[in-house]
Amino acid sequence: MLIFLVICLFAYIITGNKGIEERFSNAVGLPNESEGGDNGILGFTIEGNHIYYIIVLALVIIATVFIYLKYKV
Repeated sequence: MLIFLVICLFAYIITGNKGIEERFSNAVGLPNESEGGDNGILGFTIEGNHIYYIIVLALVIIATVFIYLKYKV
């Protein structure tokens, strides 16, 4: 799990906080489109927001530990 976490952090450092749409648009030379508002889950988007990344990562780690302890997988 720690190796996977290190790989994920390394990948984040390389790619930065741009979303896939922005990276693709920059790569092929398309103009950037401004979004009309937040269309994410419950009115906010996770993409580019460090606090939401940390919250989601913590939830995934807690769920993984719970499943491991309960089912001994």
